[in-house]
Amino acid sequence: MSKLESKGALGDTMSYGLQLGDLVSWSEWMIVDNDIAEVVYYGTIIDKVAKIMGGRPVRVIMVACSKTGDIISLSPFQLRVEETN
Repeated sequence: MSKLESKGALGDTMSYGLQLGDLVSWSEWMIVDNDIAEVVYYGTIIDKVAKIMGGRPVRVIMVACSKTGDIISLSPFQLRVEETN
């Protein structure tokens, strides 16, 4: 049997490319008039934290949403870094 080793939080590898202050986008799908619509949101990364979910650490990215001003927790797998000048 092999020993279990901690190799960091789930999502650490994806979050290495994300820096505080980066402009990011993510999509949410919703039903509008009996049709599926994709809504794209933009925001700024304000923190990267590890939370315990399901008994193991998971990397969570805290983002300030540009549209609502809310601070939301997102998975690094959901985020795309946007180009800025």
